[in-house]
Amino acid sequence: MGVNSPDLSASNQTSRELEAEQDRALIESAQKGDKLAFKKLVQRHQRRAFAIALGLLRDEQDAREVVQEAFLRVHRGLDSFQGGSTFFTWLYRIVTNLSIDLMRKPSRREVELDEGREIDEADIPLLSRIDGADPLDVLRRAEIRNKLEAALGALPVYHRGVILMREVEGMSYEEMAEAMGVSKGTIMSRLFHARQKLQRALADVYAEEVVHSPRSQKP
Repeated sequence: MGVNSPDLSASNQTSRELEAEQDRALIESAQKGDKLAFKKLVQRHQRRAFAIALGLLRDEQDAREVVQEAFLRVHRGLDSFQGGSTFFTWLYRIVTNLSIDLMRKPSRREVELDEGREIDEADIPLLSRIDGADPLDVLRRAEIRNKLEAALGALPVYHRGVILMREVEGMSYEEMAEAMGVSKGTIMSRLFHARQKLQRALADVYAEEVVHSPRSQKP
């Protein structure tokens, strides 16, 4: 099933509505001084917030610092949260803005992937884990993963952001526009150009996958 197929979109929408309802209840409790409620909010969203920051910054330490600062800002601004947007959309915007601000600092250099560093595939959402794969398939997947990471890293931060929002988080165009503070048309344009750049960067990977596809193998 594709990422943007109708069934998955409907399922994702239902899940987000339930999540938003649960978040609102926790926020109301936290606004009344319930510290445990705020702790639960952090626990519910910290992994996704970290994945967003890591996807944008490509550096674990920077991502952790951004997420920590984001939740501090959320805590300070919780009393003023009116629920005009979902909590996750609000958090996403804070994490994205903090990440972009950090990347704009002259002292910061874009971090390149260390090819010798072991990466858990669970931390790379665009590639799903395949259990029981043969060694050659595992090797090929590792190569594809590295190329995908390099291609994502080469994208401008705004293009990388819309790819993460749409393909990983499954956010709607409206949610994306609200999170990034731009129009829906701008989001659609960014996503179109981001996908084009990724397709060009991964053209050789697509070609290789066709070669290894069962349909291409002669009986």
